[in-house]
Amino acid sequence: MGEEEINAADMRRAGIITDAELRAEDRGSVQRSYIVNEEEAKMAADMASERKPSMVKLPGREEMLMLPDRESVLKFEFFRDFAKEEDIDGQLEQREQAWWGRLYVANFPFSIQFLRGHFGSGPKLAQYTLLLSEPALMCDLTLYDAMMDNQDRVKELKDQGKNVIIVAKRGNCTYGEKAILAESVGADGILYVNDEEGITHPAAPDVREFRDFAPSMISQAEGDYLMNVLQRGGGTIEANFIPIACVDEPKNLKTDKFCLPTSQQERDFEDAIQYGGVAKSSDGIEADFLQAHYGYPLPDGTHSFTLHEGDACESLGEETVSKHVIVKRGGCSFQNKTLNLAEAGAEVIVIVNNEPFPDRPGVGNLYESLVISSSVVMVGAVQGDAIWKSMKGNGGVTDLTFARDENVRYDIYRQLAALVRKPIGDDGGFPFKKKARATLMEDMKKEMKAIGVTKGLWEAYKAAAKKGGVKVSVEL
Repeated sequence: MGEEEINAADMRRAGIITDAELRAEDRGSVQRSYIVNEEEAKMAADMASERKPSMVKLPGREEMLMLPDRESVLKFEFFRDFAKEEDIDGQLEQREQAWWGRLYVANFPFSIQFLRGHFGSGPKLAQYTLLLSEPALMCDLTLYDAMMDNQDRVKELKDQGKNVIIVAKRGNCTYGEKAILAESVGADGILYVNDEEGITHPAAPDVREFRDFAPSMISQAEGDYLMNVLQRGGGTIEANFIPIACVDEPKNLKTDKFCLPTSQQERDFEDAIQYGGVAKSSDGIEADFLQAHYGYPLPDGTHSFTLHEGDACESLGEETVSKHVIVKRGGCSFQNKTLNLAEAGAEVIVIVNNEPFPDRPGVGNLYESLVISSSVVMVGAVQGDAIWKSMKGNGGVTDLTFARDENVRYDIYRQLAALVRKPIGDDGGFPFKKKARATLMEDMKKEMKAIGVTKGLWEAYKAAAKKGGVKVSVEL
């Protein structure tokens, strides 16, 4: 291991950089939280075996500052192992000690990384209602005092039995001033949206006595995206904060992952997210859909759609399109296609795949895709082409009704897609022996029947069986 790698590990142990940064290459693209230099790396190495420092980064400055221990509730430590599945108390203890996690917002196509504050408590093991502060800065720009014009909404939501976290942009007033106001009007926490690149642990030494109040921060790009969604949707949305524990060596759980949600309940919550549903046309054609890895949450209900005959791979210039469009896959990247349609006015985009199953369209860089303000879903070729043909005979329009359905399983679709796409014998594809292929498909059929198979899944299953040379004897 080179000097740079050793320093990175030491900085992680000292709490200057997060495990999310140290393992970014293992878990996909993660935006760095801190900028560190050689002097800080040396300091981290010297302190690696001592009490972990509480670090904070000030806006517009490159250096890290250290808070006195008494002014931070966080302990930047790795656990030796995950708490056992039956050890509920151990899971809750790790949960309270976790200093970062993932925020799952209702119907969002991705999770958002958050960092806990240096004060207050961790988030509850419960669903929260996020409430956008008005003004978003939560600060009077004349007096520079914390202010919130819609604080009565907190009481309304609390009277409905909801846990409320206020979403506010960082800046002008201090973390502490905003937290004090949020706590005084009955909120259960505050979520700061950073006003510069990166993400840090918000510090407020003047409110360190807060106990049942959960402060945290998310990045500027993802936070601006969240605030735009809140503004579209009336200022509130449901969300779950999932704290993450990172361990030196996972032995207590059957996993090869070093970072997981702290509780089994929240691990099950993550596993249950499927990002799918069923779209039904006005003439009765049903199509399974999967939400893209990017874009805005899909609005429920019925919407009028029009065909877009071109591939939308070039800028549409002055041309405008309807708010809800159907377009075929191909010709360019998903990001390019959907960005051109979004800039021309599309708010919901349905992509018809060129394969017999839907997939989750992705982009190379999530942060670049956050500018796409459309909802994006995909349907499979069999059902999508049927809708397309029907629309062609009806003046290029149809109504589509979207309903989320937990039986539209992305994990099963992904497995079926691999069987279709990969050569027989490849990892993730069909085994070489025909008997083994038949056994695999029979096991999958049993699993699909147990969950309640949809028409779309059955079409994908038949396509995979055909690729594997397995006879399908009955229709589900």
